[in-house]
Amino acid sequence: MIDRRSPNDKLLAVDASRVEDSAGGPIDLAIILGSGLSSALRDAFAHVSIPYDIMLGMPVATLRGHAGEVLVGTWQGKRVAAFAGRVHLYQGFSPVQVTTGVRLAHAAGARMVILTNAAGSLRDDLHPGDIMMISDHINLTGRNPLIGWPHDNPFVDMADAYSARLRAIAKSVAKPEHRLREGVYAGLLGPNYETPAEAQYLRAIGADAVGMSTVLEAIFARFLSMGVLGFSMITNTVAAAGTSHGDVTEQGAQTGPHLAELIAAFLKKM
Repeated sequence: MIDRRSPNDKLLAVDASRVEDSAGGPIDLAIILGSGLSSALRDAFAHVSIPYDIMLGMPVATLRGHAGEVLVGTWQGKRVAAFAGRVHLYQGFSPVQVTTGVRLAHAAGARMVILTNAAGSLRDDLHPGDIMMISDHINLTGRNPLIGWPHDNPFVDMADAYSARLRAIAKSVAKPEHRLREGVYAGLLGPNYETPAEAQYLRAIGADAVGMSTVLEAIFARFLSMGVLGFSMITNTVAAAGTSHGDVTEQGAQTGPHLAELIAAFLKKM
């Protein structure tokens, strides 16, 4: 029996071949979609849908807002694999398992990844509906996917973790209606939302938005020498009363079309 919680490189190689076959060749880039964003790209480009359930190495976990499929096709002349759904540390997955999408995309040819997430705002001028392009991150998960990884050089330079070149391209094509901002993303373990004291602490150390994903994927992508571009969909204000996962996914779905437009313009300019 295949243990989908523990994918290995041999199984991921089989899945990568499936993705390449569906794309008509090695993919140019991958997009990993966060909570509520799985529907955003479904109508954006012609694609073949590969459910995680039929893949050998993709971890599967049920969570509202994460469809659990790879959308493979050509978008703005680029072969793209969009991973609609991810697994998280708070679901009991290991740091390496959390980075499966990045590993699979790299095996299928991608040398660039766009990481997206739903995040809470820590800044007064950052509101639900805004898109925050990630300029840097703070890993507060207490985890790292490179610990114990069988490699003689696990020391990854994160000084330019989120490519300045890619960010400049995104800025150049953004329109006012995209409500593009820029800031530092803090990745926490979750699954609880932050207390007021934690929100105050996060602001004090320089975070502009906070979520429960992305940072480990960015680390492993840089380990693989992939270019990284990150976007946080601002879905709520941190430590506001009544925050729920349903509200987060709903806001993500509402703002998702703007993210799709921005990514399309970015790919066209690439």
